[in-house]
Amino acid sequence: MARRCAICERSARVGSKVSHAENVTKRKFRINLQRVRVKKDGKIQRILVCTRCLHAGKVEKIK
Repeated sequence: MARRCAICERSARVGSKVSHAENVTKRKFRINLQRVRVKKDGKIQRILVCTRCLHAGKVEKIK
């Protein structure tokens, strides 16, 4: 299963890590995913949702 948001499809981005000596190596910028219970298509499911979607109100958590 890919680490991506079930709502907006965002996933990790690739960039460069630059040291003090300016050595460059590849790195990943991972998004903040939360495993939440939501009501989707009339059923309660656990899905991975990014915090940007949670804060924007695109999905509502169920307790």
